[in-house]
Amino acid sequence: MKKIMFVGAFVMGLTSLFAQELKLEKEEIAFGNLKLNTEVTSKMKVTNTGDKPLILKSVVGSCGCTVPEYPTTPIEAGKSADIVIKYSTGGVKGDFNKSVTITSNDPVASRKIFRIKGSAE
Repeated sequence: MKKIMFVGAFVMGLTSLFAQELKLEKEEIAFGNLKLNTEVTSKMKVTNTGDKPLILKSVVGSCGCTVPEYPTTPIEAGKSADIVIKYSTGGVKGDFNKSVTITSNDPVASRKIFRIKGSAE
């Protein structure tokens, strides 16, 4: 029984070894101090460090003030693409800490989250 479990784990490990893998350039975007009713834009570089095409299935902001735009075509092995993030402070004063969730076909970590932080005055 132990042999069967070991072989199964080994085969599963091999399939993910030669697959697509999503790597983020950084874990957060820091906008610093912004004025109220301001819209700012930044980019998050996504790299496919695997050897099969990476597909971004969805990229979603945690609220309507955070709007991501992402590539809908596969990111080839070893290549990178940008996710463009637009953030609007609106009329809300104070610190903000929002998230953007990326869902992909990465077999090991199909969901990655990065943060958007700053302050509106």
